[in-house]
Amino acid sequence: MARVTAAAAPRYATVQIWIHWLTALCIVGLIPAGLIMTRIGPGTLTNALYELHKSFGLIVVGLVLARLLARAAHGAPEHAPMPGWQILAARISHVALYLLIVIVPLSGWAATSACCAPVNLFWTVDMTLPVARGFDVARPIFVVHNYAAYLLTFVVLVHAGAALHHHYSRRDDTLARMTSGRPRKAGLTLE
Repeated sequence: MARVTAAAAPRYATVQIWIHWLTALCIVGLIPAGLIMTRIGPGTLTNALYELHKSFGLIVVGLVLARLLARAAHGAPEHAPMPGWQILAARISHVALYLLIVIVPLSGWAATSACCAPVNLFWTVDMTLPVARGFDVARPIFVVHNYAAYLLTFVVLVHAGAALHHHYSRRDDTLARMTSGRPRKAGLTLE
């Protein structure tokens, strides 16, 4: 007997989905932690926030490497049908996200290695980069880190807004590519 089922939306590989959401979770935590730790003054909480900020920044570096390897191995699914300018905007925003997700943690790592060594992963493993030491070296790198972090925040908000626009306004399967893969508009097939 024929059975009607919903056709699955093309989606990223499961490993890519996990890396995406782990990276997003880290970034969503790193941004407010970075803002808070630089504004609350010295103390135990500030020290803990700095250590956690550095550690999760290092994790983001690892996730970026894993993400690039997964992208090379699995590629990306086709875009939902949309105007050419939106596909171009999506490509530009993804390139910007990748660049900023590399620049922000690497610049923070380099600056912290220069001024405030050691850079430890969760208070234990020394991950200090071999860079020149001193606040004069670190200061301009921190400027890059800070401005790139603000730009990353903006691009992440645009990226999330575009995904939600596709999901709720356009009602297409763009968001499903990076989630469960269940299509919004079930394409029906006979089995």
